Amino acid sequence: MDAAILTFVRIALLVLLWVFILVALMAMRADTNRVAGVGRARPGTARPAPSGPPVKAPVARREQARVLTVVDGPLTGSHMDVSQLESVILGRSQDCDFVLGDDYASSHHSRLFRRGSEWFVEDLESRNGTYLGGYRIDQPERVQLGTDIKMGGTTVRLMP
Repeated sequence: MDAAILTFVRIALLVLLWVFILVALMAMRADTNRVAGVGRARPGTARPAPSGPPVKAPVARREQARVLTVVDGPLTGSHMDVSQLESVILGRSQDCDFVLGDDYASSHHSRLFRRGSEWFVEDLESRNGTYLGGYRIDQPERVQLGTDIKMGGTTVRLMP
């Protein structure tokens, strides 16, 4: 009788282990799909609203970005003229081009750079990530004027 109970417990533990492995694999697949953009809305279709405060609609494309402004965070109201710059490093370190003064931002958190007349943002392997319009980015993404860029507890915006 003891051998039958022990065999049953072993089989139950094995089944439980496989259930755990399957749940972990499903979670990793969902994360991979989210990062890869599978299931994201196509251009011109509605996208689900991110949680948190509403995001303002981007300003018309024809206007050029002239100012980088902190709209939320420790240095709210700070701004920098970017009309003559090609690249801006943002972070907590004093050697950054735009110092955020935010304890939740990495020392070199992200980089804004221009390609032609368009601006792009990339995360510089920060711990808390960089969010563009409420979505975490893992590769350089184009920034529309008026779109929020969140780094740590600070939100910045490119303005005309």
